[in-house]
Amino acid sequence: MNISRKNKFEIQLLSENYLNSKRIIDEAEKCIIKCPSYRLHSHRRIVSHIEYVADTLRDKERFIIINEVIMGKSGKWYLEFFSAPTYYRIRNRAYTQFLNCL
Repeated sequence: MNISRKNKFEIQLLSENYLNSKRIIDEAEKCIIKCPSYRLHSHRRIVSHIEYVADTLRDKERFIIINEVIMGKSGKWYLEFFSAPTYYRIRNRAYTQFLNCL
């Protein structure tokens, strides 16, 4: 079963939101930017929720979600770890499980 374009888009948006929230938290903690406490709390909730859901996945699925959502990797980063068919099979399962848990 291939993942849909909608699921790929959702994963991409989650990754962008996660990385943006992480950046805002880091910059606020370093006093680079000012962020109201209620907004900072929202960013922390986004980060912690995505990390928590990733932690509930099995090892290979978690590895893919961490690399693609949390670290924002793209391209063929996976070739060092998986063959292409294995990667796509595990990625489909990882995306489905990840999105279902959110």
